[in-house]
Amino acid sequence: SCRARGLFGRRGSCSDSANATVRVFPGYFPAFTQTSPICKGVPVQFSDGTRANFGFANTWNWDFGNLNSTSDTSIIKNPVYTYPIAGTYNARLIVASNKGCVDTIFREVIILDKPPFSISNDTLICSIDTLRLVATAAAGNITWSPNYMISNINSFTPLVSPDVTTTYKVQYADNFGCSTIDSVTVNVVDRVTLQGIPNTTICRTDAIVLNLNSNALQYSWTPPVTLNNASIQNPVAIPTGAVTSYHVIGRIGKCLAEDDIVITTVPYPLANAGRDSTICFGNFIQLQASGGSMYAWSPRIYLNNANIANPVSQNPAEDIRYIVTVRDTLGCPKPMSDTVFISVATIIADAEPAEANIVLGQPLQLTATGSTNYLWTPSTWLNNTTIFNPISMAQDNINYVVKVSNAQGCFALDTIKVNVFKIDPDLLVPTAFSPNGDRVNDIFRPVLIGMKSLEAFRVYNRWGQLVYSTTQTETGWDGTFGGAPQGTATFVWYAEGTNYLGKKIKKKGTVVLIR
Repeated sequence: SCRARGLFGRRGSCSDSANATVRVFPGYFPAFTQTSPICKGVPVQFSDGTRANFGFANTWNWDFGNLNSTSDTSIIKNPVYTYPIAGTYNARLIVASNKGCVDTIFREVIILDKPPFSISNDTLICSIDTLRLVATAAAGNITWSPNYMISNINSFTPLVSPDVTTTYKVQYADNFGCSTIDSVTVNVVDRVTLQGIPNTTICRTDAIVLNLNSNALQYSWTPPVTLNNASIQNPVAIPTGAVTSYHVIGRIGKCLAEDDIVITTVPYPLANAGRDSTICFGNFIQLQASGGSMYAWSPRIYLNNANIANPVSQNPAEDIRYIVTVRDTLGCPKPMSDTVFISVATIIADAEPAEANIVLGQPLQLTATGSTNYLWTPSTWLNNTTIFNPISMAQDNINYVVKVSNAQGCFALDTIKVNVFKIDPDLLVPTAFSPNGDRVNDIFRPVLIGMKSLEAFRVYNRWGQLVYSTTQTETGWDGTFGGAPQGTATFVWYAEGTNYLGKKIKKKGTVVLIR
């Protein structure tokens, strides 16, 4: 006897052996088919198509994939099942053979709401026309109604010729029992209606849509060259000539209607703001635009009227660019623009020196700046009156006036005062001054007579401190030191200069500051 240690204990010391025969049957091919396409509510025939090289299928377990039902199963070889709702179902078959082979296969089953079917769209015919209706579907039976002016109520492509608007209904059933109903309306008219837009004027090179109010089915436009499509109801035209007449024919079968649309083109306004100009500062200029009948200028600044062709720009203070927008009343409502640039020339004459003290026989170099043209008056003692830097050999006191101008005639004036002393060149220094702010003798400075330059002018107080120093001829001492006004006292000065012959002149002396 064998001993065991319990139900789950180790095997005891007993042992045995046995032999069995295993049989293998290769070549088992499960399969099934079903009627397709099929519609909801119509029985679907499932057929087992399993093949086996050994034995035969003898057990079937069907699940038709209807998740909303618990009775969608069968155990017969070729069952029938009716799906209540259209959709896609995953049918399953478990099939076994008498040799013990078992396998499972799945197949999608598509259930339709109605069979695939289409017919002609609703259409329009003329009362004298015949129309072919077309139904497209798989093999089956078809019936049209009413049986009115139709060649064959059981044809997929019957001819109809109703003289009044008629709706034909059609019933179709395929060979699997699926059926559907559809209809097509044949609208019948006695004539074609066609009315185009009124004759129109547009801007040349612009596009216009040639709109038609029409019930026609086909259209033919001429001339087609300037149209985007000559066989549609509302083509886009870009006429290039002055006048283009478009002719259109609208057809419904054998019926037709015609119309003409005349498009006149007008060129865009040829906006011209006039020539660019230069004016003198403080002057005015009249602008002159052309090319249309209505004008608008911008900016409006300096203009006496911004809505006329020829406004006046009054005293512009700086260069300015005006834009004129031009419109006309010839039929082209779109504006065109042009610009004009007004340059404002400002002449500032500057003649140097403002005042010159020379001695008799001393040449004086005059200089002016400000533009391109110069004219000095009077011409007395000048070597040239039309250059910017003439030389004067003045024999007596004289005032020279220089007119500085540009090519447009803008000008400005400046003056040089020349004092001629009939003495030798010298440095003349006053002996007293009174810096009290009355603008009379407020500045202490040397007066150069016939001198070319001032190399030094220095002022010292009684302690020998330098209180003022300069080399400029137009400036002088204002009686202050370190920013503080000096009281009444005597000061020592030193001056040194070079005359027009190159000779040095040095002088010194005293001056009394009077408060």
